[in-house]
Amino acid sequence: MRHAATRAPLWILLLAAPVLLGSTPPGATIPTAPIVPASPTDGIADPATTTSEVTPFIQPFDLDATRRMAVNVMVGGQGPFSFLVDTGAERTVIAKELAERLGLLPGATLRLATIGGSATAQSYRVAALQMTDLHMSGFEAPAFAGRHIGAAGLIGVDMLEDRRVLIDFRKESMAILETRRRARPIIRDDDAIVVTARNQAGRLILADARLDGHRVDVIVDTGAQTSVGNLAFQRLVANRKQNRLPFLPVTLNAVTGEPVAAMRTIVRRISINGMEVNDLPVSFADSQAFRALDLAERPALLLGMDSMSLFDRVEIDFPNKRVVFDLPERASRDPALRYAAAGIAAGS
Repeated sequence: MRHAATRAPLWILLLAAPVLLGSTPPGATIPTAPIVPASPTDGIADPATTTSEVTPFIQPFDLDATRRMAVNVMVGGQGPFSFLVDTGAERTVIAKELAERLGLLPGATLRLATIGGSATAQSYRVAALQMTDLHMSGFEAPAFAGRHIGAAGLIGVDMLEDRRVLIDFRKESMAILETRRRARPIIRDDDAIVVTARNQAGRLILADARLDGHRVDVIVDTGAQTSVGNLAFQRLVANRKQNRLPFLPVTLNAVTGEPVAAMRTIVRRISINGMEVNDLPVSFADSQAFRALDLAERPALLLGMDSMSLFDRVEIDFPNKRVVFDLPERASRDPALRYAAAGIAAGS
């Protein structure tokens, strides 16, 4: 059984697909995921009600082209409801509509940091949240509008810190599994890349990522639809002679619904533990999220699901501070689901 831990500051990060605001100059191509229109209703059905008068809360497995994934959870014995798995969120989050439908009691007003800045949020008291053998009881969950979350809630690192998450993009499946110290990786293919990480405020930060020899802190964030860099990383990319593609203005949507101004370009090549990731689309923003993690002064990158979906599988093991990337078999890659312009190569 898991019990909620108390941490500060609270960082919750959830990005919608960026919307390009500027025109693309001739010869410059920046791949972007298609925009999926929001559902016209935010209603969340009572799990005990099956009549046609109730509009169900529909949460498909594949929310959008950036391939965020969800799991079914029970809230106070009711459900199941679809919650996104978010390795970038410190706390488990619930949709305000679901909290009100279940009659949850209000909790404390929480101060938090999002991609857009500092904010406050009403929390609700959750007696128990359960999925398969994972259980957390007696905690306060911050609440946001379901249309901004994109689901009935988020599973944060407060529920994941002693587990591992296995994402299989080939089979379109996700599993949250038990693990132990010094456990062997599940992904043991010959072309798998094992990357060690350090734990900072519950997040896994990859230990050996570099751009032209300059160190870059890379945070694996399954709740972010797109990869986001800080301003220090933007300056590093802009100063590269090899990176002559323009920076285009885009808007990111924070979990609060707040629009966040950003600049977007393609990073030609970044090395992660000897693995070279080529033509990586990245949006850059002056985000409170980086400051909350003390990552504002040196180059840092939130690696979102649009980037992780370039791999066949990804294994995120919190207790063992390890992330395993399974390189794709090029013959099986589907360009309709992954960025056709992006390439991955094993380097040295």
